[in-house]
Amino acid sequence: MKEDFFIIGVDGGGTKTIGVLADSHGKILRKIKIGSSNPKKIGLEKALFNLKKLISKISQGKEKKIKLAYLGLAGGLERDKEKKEEIERKLQRFFDFKIVVEGDQKIAFVSGTEEKEGVVLIGGTGSIAMGWKGKKREISGGWDWLVGDQGSAFWTGRRALEEAIKSFDQRAKESQLKKLIFEKLKIKGGKDLYKKIYTGDFVTKIASLSKIVDLAAKRRDNKAKKILEEASKELAQMALAVIRKLKFKKNFPLVLVGGIFKSEIVLKGVKKEIKKHCPKAKFIIPTKEPVFGAVRLALEEIKKRNL
Repeated sequence: MKEDFFIIGVDGGGTKTIGVLADSHGKILRKIKIGSSNPKKIGLEKALFNLKKLISKISQGKEKKIKLAYLGLAGGLERDKEKKEEIERKLQRFFDFKIVVEGDQKIAFVSGTEEKEGVVLIGGTGSIAMGWKGKKREISGGWDWLVGDQGSAFWTGRRALEEAIKSFDQRAKESQLKKLIFEKLKIKGGKDLYKKIYTGDFVTKIASLSKIVDLAAKRRDNKAKKILEEASKELAQMALAVIRKLKFKKNFPLVLVGGIFKSEIVLKGVKKEIKKHCPKAKFIIPTKEPVFGAVRLALEEIKKRNL
């Protein structure tokens, strides 16, 4: 393998997409951040447009020496091989270097461990658990915001918003949670409520409220605390479902990725629930972003394909 080449790694999420240019040793040389590239959230054509723009910008001036771009994308691609292949095929038309598209779970897992077998639990805008053991892989969650994503930032924000609206309607007592959410969204009345919630990127907007829920919980708002405790249980059950399917028992890595784990209540709750069943699970919170996992996997793909 020649030393004089470059690779691209992309972490495409529901809220933001990060792309990096790295050298043959995995050293990051350039980093760019844009908005969502989740095809289920913004539509396939918009996602392709955003990804093409990102890759073009990140590769500028280095196109002839880039061997491969590895894209880990949200949007249910782990269950939709046809959609994954369609994205690969359509992006490949614009670039001479190899484009590889996968779900974002693998890059998240690899960002936290060098082991090949284990489980990743993602609690970002959405939520999903995925694991690998031998030739088997299993998934739990990841059904997107309409019917799933329990425990995610979106789910947490939506639950909090429900409680805030009940308080606004006087169906529930006035709460710290309602006050903080209305301040965050600059809501003063019912008209403002409709305008703020039902316009623009409502998924990102509601997901951002998860930070407010954690703040309210720190200020001893019981409803906020209960929502976060529920989130931790939902996330733990996703991970446990994968652990059971793959029959993991001890000394396996469980990588926790996503902003929801910045909440101490959620993090402690997830660990406590999983430890009841898997006391020897090795919990890992990566010190590097998932996009670093994309870089590692890009280098592995180059070796595998002998590029």
